[in-house]
Amino acid sequence: MSKIVLPQLASWTKGHVTAIVEATTAGALDDALKAFLAKDAKITVNGVEVSHDKYKTLIQGEKFQEAGATVAFSGEVQVPSADDPDDFFTAGSVGLFYTAVVSEAIVIHDVPVQRQLTASLNVVIEQDTSIPIPKPPSIPIHGFPIVDRRRVVALNQVITNGPAPRT
Repeated sequence: MSKIVLPQLASWTKGHVTAIVEATTAGALDDALKAFLAKDAKITVNGVEVSHDKYKTLIQGEKFQEAGATVAFSGEVQVPSADDPDDFFTAGSVGLFYTAVVSEAIVIHDVPVQRQLTASLNVVIEQDTSIPIPKPPSIPIHGFPIVDRRRVVALNQVITNGPAPRT
């Protein structure tokens, strides 16, 4: 029987950032943020500490009438927690640099209006012990339980938002 392997911290972070940027509904954004951020995460955007709700509002503001988005990562670094320097899966720090092109639902001359987000993101990831591990079922299920308790406890993001370059 093989074990289920969770992605390393950098891959985990990129997956969640992609889900946040590509979310086109309020529900999808809520789910993406809930799976990424700890409830009491310390969030800093462009040098200003913001609340969880303010961060969500900032992201929603960047997603006004979004029809779709693509994310391209151009750099990453991951460092495991000092508690276990060989474990790139459980806890540690991740730095990413990415560009996202967001296509709006607004179309001018058959071309959607596009914006480009460019961001540097640094996060600290820890196990969130407030997330309960479900009780195992009476009938064994292969791989149970699969609970990813990793959450971002500190987020520092530098981000710009402007028109996408014309190609």
